[in-house]
Amino acid sequence: MTPIIKSTWDRLKEPQKPPHWTTVFRWKKNYLEAGKDITALTGEEYNKGNRKPRYPDEVINIVEQSIETIYLTRERKTIQDTLDNAKAAVIKENHLRPSSIYLPFPTRTLVKGMISQLPAFDKYAARHGRTAAIKKFRSVQSHRTTNAPLERAEIDHTILDLFVIDDRNGLPLGRPYVTACIDDYTRCLLGINIGFEPPSHLSVSRCLKHAFLPKIELNQVYPSINKKWNAHGVMRELVVDNGLEFHSQSLEKACFMLGIEIHYAPRKVPWFKGKIERFFNTFNKGIAHGNPGTTFRNIFEKDDYNPEKHAVVRLSILREIIYIWVVDYYHQKNHRALGLSPASMWDSSIHSEDIPLPDNPAIIDAIMGRKELRKLTHKGIELSGLLYNSPELTELRRKHGDSIDVEISVDDGDIGSIYVFAPDKQTTYMVRAISWDYAEGLTNWQHRVFKNYSKKNMEKQDINSWIMAKDTIFNIIRNESLLKKNKSNKKVARFTDTERLIDRPLTKSKEINSDIISSPAPEFTTYTLDQLSGKFKTFTPIQRQRISSYIQEDSDD
Repeated sequence: MTPIIKSTWDRLKEPQKPPHWTTVFRWKKNYLEAGKDITALTGEEYNKGNRKPRYPDEVINIVEQSIETIYLTRERKTIQDTLDNAKAAVIKENHLRPSSIYLPFPTRTLVKGMISQLPAFDKYAARHGRTAAIKKFRSVQSHRTTNAPLERAEIDHTILDLFVIDDRNGLPLGRPYVTACIDDYTRCLLGINIGFEPPSHLSVSRCLKHAFLPKIELNQVYPSINKKWNAHGVMRELVVDNGLEFHSQSLEKACFMLGIEIHYAPRKVPWFKGKIERFFNTFNKGIAHGNPGTTFRNIFEKDDYNPEKHAVVRLSILREIIYIWVVDYYHQKNHRALGLSPASMWDSSIHSEDIPLPDNPAIIDAIMGRKELRKLTHKGIELSGLLYNSPELTELRRKHGDSIDVEISVDDGDIGSIYVFAPDKQTTYMVRAISWDYAEGLTNWQHRVFKNYSKKNMEKQDINSWIMAKDTIFNIIRNESLLKKNKSNKKVARFTDTERLIDRPLTKSKEINSDIISSPAPEFTTYTLDQLSGKFKTFTPIQRQRISSYIQEDSDD
């Protein structure tokens, strides 16, 4: 058995030495006794030790601050200096407290342990300078160092430790998901998506579109933001984990067309995308766990929001808080590994004319959408029961055949229109749904809910029944706010999170008629290949070659 184990182990390329044959025998025994449940082979290491924190959050925050201001500096002060500073801060804090709730003093073991958890590269860069750190770690961690903005970015999701209520009716919405994309070189946040859509291609594409494009309207929408959010652009490499949303063909094809190389983080190697992990740790502490400080004082005051008294915040206020925290605090705060703030690092490392980005945001919508192969017939293109058609699609059929297969791109956040790629891949059309009054601004998930409701409660299944279902469900949501104000409902949140729909007057049943099905298709937009994949201010030959090869491969098929 030993030779077989060794051969299998070598094929798996595991770094540890092969297990003994008795260990393999025990694995098999446990596996069979558990009814072939693979979880029976999971180790119990995670159950060891005391998992309850020994120190209150206030002490941990004080030690973190002492490490930041004492240990991680070019003066290279000692662990003892850091401990002394933390103890002094605890004494100062205890002067403001009754003796019954005094904070305990941190120990050297605590300080040393927290320092040991910091990445070696970041510690060395903070104490010796970034150049010295790059030189020291280049042979071991060359894959972790970059030389320019947008050379490498990391993206991931988290769920915010904060409950949110709807702005319009006070209905609890639950904890929102946050998808964020961070630039490796400058530590600037390139893009972020906040909502109640679970991790999916939609949440990833929304975050990446926000990352690609300049945030030119942010300060107009939120006048309380003082600084500019300059970080944006198309990155060369994108580091992701192994979630299903990152393994979708639509994402891979979109990145391929944009010249982005996807790097999947190996299992059990958290430092491979450690920058986004550490950002989320800082983000959650700054937004949900700690005292917001003077940065958010005006917002909280004007909305009578006390984070120590209330466990909720309105959705619109949460978005504003997050944008302020990113732009005015995180981007402006000195970063220990950089020696300066992320915003300063970005501004000093790249000029706006050197940032690769598309000229037309609609191009990004076409590229980043979910790709499907659909049949184009005289009725148009059918998608989830909806029809999409235009005079240009009729011309395509005349040119290529009465019934042809075409690739489409769908934005699951708005199925009111789709993008259709011509068979020769030289032209792309934006085609609206024939039932535009129903589909405009509608998410794919909402549409499925309306269809399911219609199927269970109505005799006939057509566009009219879906409109009635839409009207009924939104009335239910409004009533929900009156009857169940203390109950969190994430399904409701996925509706109210789509702000365009909830504000728009709904179509009443008396207005439903058959004309909506046969009405002429609305106006369309046409994009040439140059518009779709060539209009970059910085478009490298390698990107052009990739897009050309992609088109050629599809043409050959």
